[in-house]
Amino acid sequence: MKAIFKNIGPINKAEIELKDLTIITGANNTGKTYIAYTLYGFLKLIQPPYLHTNIIKKLPFDLDEAVKKITDSGSAEFPIENFNDKIKKTIENICRISDDIISNIFSSPPEDFKNAAFSFDSEYSFEKESKNTIGFNVGRKEEYKISASFKQNLLSFNLQNYKVSPPPEIIKAMIINSFIGLYVSDFPNPFILSAERFGISLFYKELDFTKNRLVETLQKLKDKEGKKNIDPFFLFMDKTSARYAQPIKDNIDYTRDLDLISKKKSPLFDQKLFEQVKNILGGYFKYKNGEIRFVSTARKNGKFNISLYQASSSARGLSDLYFFLKHSAKKNQLLIIDEPESHLDTANQIKMARLLASCVNNNGIKVLITTHSDYIIKEFNNLIMLSQDFEGKEEILKEYSGEYGKNDYLKKESVAAYIAENNSLTACEVDNLGLNMPNFDRTIDKINKIANKLALSVEK
Repeated sequence: MKAIFKNIGPINKAEIELKDLTIITGANNTGKTYIAYTLYGFLKLIQPPYLHTNIIKKLPFDLDEAVKKITDSGSAEFPIENFNDKIKKTIENICRISDDIISNIFSSPPEDFKNAAFSFDSEYSFEKESKNTIGFNVGRKEEYKISASFKQNLLSFNLQNYKVSPPPEIIKAMIINSFIGLYVSDFPNPFILSAERFGISLFYKELDFTKNRLVETLQKLKDKEGKKNIDPFFLFMDKTSARYAQPIKDNIDYTRDLDLISKKKSPLFDQKLFEQVKNILGGYFKYKNGEIRFVSTARKNGKFNISLYQASSSARGLSDLYFFLKHSAKKNQLLIIDEPESHLDTANQIKMARLLASCVNNNGIKVLITTHSDYIIKEFNNLIMLSQDFEGKEEILKEYSGEYGKNDYLKKESVAAYIAENNSLTACEVDNLGLNMPNFDRTIDKINKIANKLALSVEK
């Protein structure tokens, strides 16, 4: 799967191929976060039920007519000539967003992203005959199913278990969902840990309090002035709302929803990935009575239980990752982390690299990170080398007994790496020795050269 970025922040034009593990490095202010946020925003937009206008406008059939026919009889049929050409245009339109949508992702004025564009080269195939069925739950008991099929130039939709017709908006979503599912493989559902995650876990309650006070004040003003002022009310709300990029808003919403989230169990719970976060921090997280608490297990004389605001910055930065891996993570998700090494010492940066490798190995989670950490890169290189068979491997594993397990290994084919530079992304070679990222080597060689010269001079 290839993503293409144009005129987004410092990036003039860049391409990345998403693999199981995708790594972006580079100097500060070279566009790494712009890449991560744009990709996240697109993948959130493209999640079912596919109702955004880009899709609805380009369907090769009349959506309103399809809704009416299914409402009336439970089925709809459309003869379509040149179907392959039409579906190709539809898919290309689905996988493209323009500057207005990109500016919304960043909550910025449109002029900040003039001529920006993003497109996604998804995997799809055209068959002479194809069929797809999707379900839609309404409430606890009602489940509607609709099937789409294409055969002999005839596109058909059929509502199954047809007794009482679903509401039109649900029918519309089901039609689009089943139609796109005929040809487009699933887009990964993204989860992001933004660089602002350290403050969100502390201040989300204050954000809610401020928002609620503002709403109460404006509501009183609206009621007092009368219904004729409803438009200024909403205009004022829009102008005074905090301008956060969508990934940050979603981080805030995830933390706000922990009361419900923490009562669920991730489908990947048995993989115990969250235990690796516990190992990094020497503790774990609990959500109780509307509060996130950090419970340390590192002390020999017993654990301590403190509010998150009293915990270290490393704990604050990993709380949502812990809750995600324990309560939310599913297969075919894309975990995006902006600088996973932030506030971690060098030993824990190495453990973080192993955790990310465990996510992609046998757990079905794809990972994309931006990083400045040479330690994370070097450990990825070790894991790539360990995935191969070579003489002396068993002796090395024995020497470092307990350090590595097979779930830590990385196959070179599953890794893609890029350097953000020169207003673009430069692809890096990934071979049997790991990632060839000269930007780290140049910096390390330079500082070592200076240190050696200074040491020789001091010792004279």
